[in-house]
Formats: sequence, structure tokens, C-alpha cells
Amino acid sequence: MAANTNLLTDKETNNWFKASIALNVTKQGLTNFLTTELHNVHIVVGRSCGNCPFQKLVPCHKSQKPQPCPTCDKVNQNITSQHRYGRPSWRNTRSEKWALDYWEKGKCYLPPDGYRSFSSVQESDFNGVISIMFNCLHFQTCLSSSCLSPPPPDKQCLLEKVKAKVKYAVLCHFTYEK
Repeated sequence: MAANTNLLTDKETNNWFKASIALNVTKQGLTNFLTTELHNVHIVVGRSCGNCPFQKLVPCHKSQKPQPCPTCDKVNQNITSQHRYGRPSWRNTRSEKWALDYWEKGKCYLPPDGYRSFSSVQESDFNGVISIMFNCLHFQTCLSSSCLSPPPPDKQCLLEKVKAKVKYAVLCHFTYEK
């Protein structure tokens, strides 16, 4: 029990707490932007019929023969063409919801596993938010160089320091991958 008493005074532990808070603050700050832009992606990729389960759209599923649906096939192609690597996360999405739900299309740009049950951007985590912004090519048109160079943070505020480090790490990730 004595080892746990030092937990809150340990500098490394405090840094992890601060990093966790910074990730949550950053994710919350990006949520409205991501939601707005995913509505735009929803419009750009088109509207499906809402009746086609994904297993009927993709020829790799051996359990059922693909049934041509030109409307859903076009949406499928558009989602794929908007993906940075051309490999959307089909396991996360339900194509029957593509007609009305922007988030179901957005889930195609998440990491391959673990997000199927999430029903909104708000339920997602920081990794999900950043993954969508990185994997969906639409977001390249949304970020300008002026957004990437804000004024320096207040050096006296510890939270500002952590947020600046997280933002720097995110920007380095985007720059490194390009």
C-alpha cells in the first residue's frame, strides 16, 4: 500500500495523467469539425439504396454471391477512392446504414478493428478521430498551413505545454506519413 501513496507525486505518473487529459481535450476540440466534414464526405461519396448488406456487395465474401446494385457499388467505389490507401475498414461499417448515416461511412476510415459498435464521433477515441482525418483524403482540403501554425502556448500553463506536445506529435505524424 505504501507504494501507491507516491503515485500522485510521481512526476512520470503526473505526465501520463496530463497526456491523457490533453488527448481528451484535443479529441473533444476536433469532434465538431470532424462531424461537419463527415457530413460533407457523406454527400460527396453519394447515397446508397440502404438495402444492400455489405456481404452482397463484395465479391470476396464466399457465403453469398455479389448482387449488382449500381447505387451501392458506386458508393463503395467512392469510399474506396477517398481512402488514402484504398483499403477502407469494411468490418467497422454497416452498408445498410449508408443511405442516411454519415458516421457509418466515416467508420470506413477508422483502424480496421474495434470501432463497429461505436455509433457516433463522440463515442470514438482520439486514435479514431485522428485516423479518420488521416485516412480520408477529403481532410487534405480542410487543413490550411495557417491552421498548422497557431500562436505559441502560454509557457506558464502545464496543460498548454502538454497540449502543444500532443499537437506537435500529431502534426509530425501527418508530415512524416506524407
